[in-house]
Amino acid sequence: MIRSVNFCLDYTKFSRTKPITFSPGIHIIYGESGSGKTHLIRSLANLNSTHNGHFKVVESNVPKAIQIVFQNPENQILSHKLSLELSFGLESNFFDTHFLQTKYKKIKSNLAFIKDWNRHPSTLSGGEMEMLNLVTAFSMNPELVLIDDGLSFMNADIKSYWVKWMQQKINKEMTILWFTSDISDFSYSNSNWVISLSDFAQVNNFKKRKNYNVSSLKGGMSLKIKNLSFQYEKSTSLIKNWNVDMNSARSIGLAGKNGIGKTTLAQLFTGLLEPTNGSISLLVNNQNPTIAMLDQFPERILGPNSLDSFIQKLIKKEKLNKRLVNKCINQLNSHQINWEIIKTQSSLDIPWSTLRMSLIIILSHCNYDLLILDEPTFGFGWEQKEILSQLLCEVLIQKHVILISHDRPFFIAHCDQIYDLDNQSLINNKNIQTNVDKTKNY
Repeated sequence: MIRSVNFCLDYTKFSRTKPITFSPGIHIIYGESGSGKTHLIRSLANLNSTHNGHFKVVESNVPKAIQIVFQNPENQILSHKLSLELSFGLESNFFDTHFLQTKYKKIKSNLAFIKDWNRHPSTLSGGEMEMLNLVTAFSMNPELVLIDDGLSFMNADIKSYWVKWMQQKINKEMTILWFTSDISDFSYSNSNWVISLSDFAQVNNFKKRKNYNVSSLKGGMSLKIKNLSFQYEKSTSLIKNWNVDMNSARSIGLAGKNGIGKTTLAQLFTGLLEPTNGSISLLVNNQNPTIAMLDQFPERILGPNSLDSFIQKLIKKEKLNKRLVNKCINQLNSHQINWEIIKTQSSLDIPWSTLRMSLIIILSHCNYDLLILDEPTFGFGWEQKEILSQLLCEVLIQKHVILISHDRPFFIAHCDQIYDLDNQSLINNKNIQTNVDKTKNY
């Protein structure tokens, strides 16, 4: 039985080959978007990769029992009911009926937050899907687990819980390679590594990045929620009697644990969902705003369609002025997004980080009053987060923003008012310096 994972990375461009060895345990590999994390995962799992990598894997010696926790948690879910999702993998790999029933009950006990097992998996939050995917992956008794940013929808407390859960599952034959775009994940591992365009190296110390430098104009956004309740059909209530009253916000942050209802609340703002009880009043400068929402799963906006067709649709709906299209494309190119390459690709073929940034840039050029961004930093390394921060500073001059994110440093730096859904409290964020131009009504 293989007790370590061995492979070599062939950097043809640099005429060198680098041997890599991982012993059993948790190892974290940090890399910016585009550094080749997913390409390496797919190569180790002997899956086809569409990425023309700057390296290739040679002389690999890895276990056969491999499980992948994918970056997009929806890609790992196959069934239309949570109960079927759990049983599918078990029935495919185990045949003893008594053993199946025992293991099924044990797996369910790890997911105590799920009360209705007839729910469709799409009704789970991103973090809850990641928890489900971790449990199903480990239920297959793998020797090697490859995690592709698979815990990034989780808040800090929940992530810490699941890291401890994984540590308890590790035995002397199991290796976990956790690929991440969040530097703070280094605190969880046995060894820390950085993957880049030219190297794959172990690090002992990683230089702490500077804080974001953000200032905000005074806003005109008000949010009043009164006795709000919501539940999905044939499900327990997700939102129960929420209340909040905030005024003069430029950027509102929605904070709370996984599954508390942040995304659901945002969908209530947009009218995609209707409250079961209670009322919501969301105004910008005392008027009902036009709203664009970037989903935490960005491909949901486009389906299989292309970004170019999305732009044409926005023009047809008079949400994007034709005269601004070239400006929008120039900004995409300035952010190292090659428009000529991606414009006709299906959204399903575009890397998540590229698709997210592209949609944020495109929507920022549209005549929406309010942008709701759900987990906008997911999959972004520090450099990309700095770029997004600069972009948001520009957006906030003309528009208002609602942010949903588990990236606490980013969240705190960009939201002047925070609605904490866990305890139904309003927080005025003193970390943001507010510049007020009293001669204008923003």
